[in-house]
Amino acid sequence: MPDMSPFLIRVSMGAPSEAPSCSDCGRTPLAGERIHRLESGSRLCELCFGALPDERRVAVRSDRVHANERALAVAPRAA
Repeated sequence: MPDMSPFLIRVSMGAPSEAPSCSDCGRTPLAGERIHRLESGSRLCELCFGALPDERRVAVRSDRVHANERALAVAPRAA
């Protein structure tokens, strides 16, 4: 049985699932894309971050957007 604790904690606290969105365009990045956090606290998607001038393109932190909070099962391929 999968670990349900992250889901139960989120539901019990009434907190929505954290889906990061771009502070500039409002787009929610797809799973696997990076979201960049700037010193100002804003979060930018890859597209908006790439559109910044070189001198302003400095991220404090860059995180990959995950598809799910729990680990995905990996099964062997059928032969």
